[in-house]
Amino acid sequence: VAETTMGLGLSVLVVTVVTCVLASHFMAEHDFDALPDCIAYVLIGVLVGSVIRLAGASAAAGYALPNQEQLFLFILPPIIFEAGYSLNKREFFMQWGSILVFAVVGTLVSAIAFGAGLFFLGTLPMSYRFSLWDALKFGALISAVDPVATIAVFSALKVNNTLHFLVFGESVLNDAVAIVLYRTFSELGGADKHNFFAPIAAFVLLFFGSTVIGFATACLAALILKYSNLRDSHTLELSFYVLMAYLPYFVCEGLGMSGIMGILASGVTLAHYAVYNLSETSRLASHESFRMLSFICETFLFVYLGTALTTFRHRWHLMTVVWGVLLTLASRAVNVFPISAVLNQYRQQRISLKNQLIMWFSGLRGAIAFALSLNFSSVHDDTRKVVVSTTLAIVLFTVIVLGGGTMPLLRL
Repeated sequence: VAETTMGLGLSVLVVTVVTCVLASHFMAEHDFDALPDCIAYVLIGVLVGSVIRLAGASAAAGYALPNQEQLFLFILPPIIFEAGYSLNKREFFMQWGSILVFAVVGTLVSAIAFGAGLFFLGTLPMSYRFSLWDALKFGALISAVDPVATIAVFSALKVNNTLHFLVFGESVLNDAVAIVLYRTFSELGGADKHNFFAPIAAFVLLFFGSTVIGFATACLAALILKYSNLRDSHTLELSFYVLMAYLPYFVCEGLGMSGIMGILASGVTLAHYAVYNLSETSRLASHESFRMLSFICETFLFVYLGTALTTFRHRWHLMTVVWGVLLTLASRAVNVFPISAVLNQYRQQRISLKNQLIMWFSGLRGAIAFALSLNFSSVHDDTRKVVVSTTLAIVLFTVIVLGGGTMPLLRL
C-alpha cells in the first residue's frame, strides 16, 4: 500500500513539474516577463496542493515529498554545482572581499537582529513566546538568503554584474554561515559552560575545509582526464565527470562540513581546469546535463514550497507571521545599508543606493530556510510547528511579493 501511495504521489509531482516546464515555454514564447518563472512554479504548487488537500490525498503527497535530509542530499547539489560551473569567475572574485563581509558579518547581524526582536516581542507579549535560544535559532535559519530563489529571479530579470555577484555570492556563502550559526545557537542553548571560541573554530574549519575538499576533488578529476584515455569512450568519460562533480558534496556532508561550499568550489574549479580536458562531445553533453538537472531540481523546489502550504499540518500564529515578515525586512536592512556604507569607503566601484535598495529588497528566503525549519528542535513541540509554519509564510512572502516586486524596482 505504501509503494502504491508513493507511486501515486510521485506521479502527481512529476506531472506538476512537467506542467511548469510547459508554462515556462509558453511564457518565453509569448514574451511574458511580468512574472518570474519561479513565482509561477510556486503558484502552480499551491494550486496542485489545494486539489490534493480537497481530494483527501495529503498522505500520498506526504509520502512523495522529500524530508529535510533528502532535500539537502539530492535536490540541492545539482543547483549549487551548476551555479558555480556557469559562474563568471573574474567578476565573482573581483567582488570577493565584499561578498565575504556580507556573507559572514551580515548574516550574523541579521540573525541576532531577528532573534532578539522576536524574543523581545514575545515577552510583551505581541507574538508567540520563544525562549532566547529558540528565537536566535529561528533568526539563524531565516537569515539564509536562498541562492536558488535569487538565481531564478536575477536570471529572469538580467540584473547588472555587480549586483548579481554581490547578492548571488552572499546567498551561496551565507547558507554555510547560517547553518553554523544554527548549530552554534543550538549548542549554546543546551550548554552549561559556553565556549565562544569553539563556534569560530567550527566556522573556519567548515568554510576552508569544505572549499579545499571541493578544489582537491576537481583537480584530481582534471588530472585523470588529462592523462588517461577516457575520452575514447564518451559514456565512460561523461559518467566519470558527473560522478566526480557531485562527490565533494557527499564527502563534506559525511565529514560534518558544508556540502554547499564543497560543491560550489568543485563547480568553479572543474569549469576552470577540467572542462578543457574533455572531448568536444562530452563537453557539450555535460554542460547541457548539468543545466537540465539544475532546472528540474530548481523547479521541483518551488513546486514543493507551494505544495507544502496546503498539504502540511500547520500551526499558524498570525501575529508571529506578521512580525516575522517585518523583522525579516528590518534585519536585512540593518545588514545591507550599514555594511554597504563601510565597504564603500574601501571599494573603487561604490555600491550605489539603488543597488543597496535592490540588495535589501531581493534578500529572498527559500527551500534552505524551510528545510532547516523542518529540523528545528525545541523543548516544546508547539514551538517547532510555529517555526515551520512561520518560515513557510516568510519564504512565500519573499519569493512572491519581493521577487515579483524586484522588476518594478529595477526600472526605477
